[in-house]
Amino acid sequence: MLVKTITEIKTFVTIGVGNDVNRILPHISNAENAYIKPLLGTNMYDELQEFYDAVTPVNPTVVQQAMIGLLAKVQLSLVNLAYYVGFDTLSVLINDQGFSRVESDRSKSLFKYQEENLKATFKNNGFNGLDDVLVFIETNITHFAEFKAQTNWTVLRQSFLPTVKVVQEIPFNLNASRLAFLNLKPSVSYIEDTLIKPLLGSTIYSYIKTEMVKDAPATKVTAILPYIRKPLVYLASALFMEETGAELGDKGLFFQAFEPNNSNITRKQPSDQDRILAMAARNRMIGNDYLEALKAYLLANVDDWEDYSGDSGFFINRDNNDKKIFVS
Repeated sequence: MLVKTITEIKTFVTIGVGNDVNRILPHISNAENAYIKPLLGTNMYDELQEFYDAVTPVNPTVVQQAMIGLLAKVQLSLVNLAYYVGFDTLSVLINDQGFSRVESDRSKSLFKYQEENLKATFKNNGFNGLDDVLVFIETNITHFAEFKAQTNWTVLRQSFLPTVKVVQEIPFNLNASRLAFLNLKPSVSYIEDTLIKPLLGSTIYSYIKTEMVKDAPATKVTAILPYIRKPLVYLASALFMEETGAELGDKGLFFQAFEPNNSNITRKQPSDQDRILAMAARNRMIGNDYLEALKAYLLANVDDWEDYSGDSGFFINRDNNDKKIFVS
């Protein structure tokens, strides 16, 4: 494991000195297996574990400095995810008499809203930390040969929308949430396969994907990526909203309001159907406009993209009464 002591945990989460590390270690292991190892891949994880187990160098090399930075980001995510996945178990005592809440004369259990807020904080910090790990690796990839040699790297580089950071820079507001980003992925894949790839054509599509993996992609590929990303994310978000009745969040399309009798307490409620459909229609309209901009860009740069067929493509429309997709 990449976190083993209370001292390490206290670096990322405020806890009391009397905490027993053995209570949290099983949850650290679970979080590591569920999130950290799949993200890093076997080789990169093993390399980081070896670095963690070794004596910290007094005068680290450039590569070792990169490993120190990566370890810190992984540990931040790991600790928060451990408290998130183990939240309910850590809130109770388990003994030969059964299960009971943790309370004493000096401390009381949290109110329900406090529990929910705290659990959400662990979840958001943990998942957003995963995105920070990917961005750090990509920025310092010359120091992480193990990651670069894995399929994880190829998948990351070939993705039009690899990280939350890329989506935010479009700009498209995900509220910096990796959970929202993960929820959006199936819709992104569908729009890429059914709209972006047919529009580009197999030759251009394959060429762009091949170039994206390179350390220095062709200038024309770098230039066209923003034109691909914009329609992709807006059309995918519209599809996501219609399929789930939700906006880009892990719990759906919500509006925020103050409690009637307490202006300091906010509550969130699901948006109504009209609001959901309006948001989906708005994003689809923007996405289709950006799709036209992509076509115009290809035609205006025909010398770079001579394989473009000039196909006008099609728009995604939707019968929202029974949610059937049709094209025009």
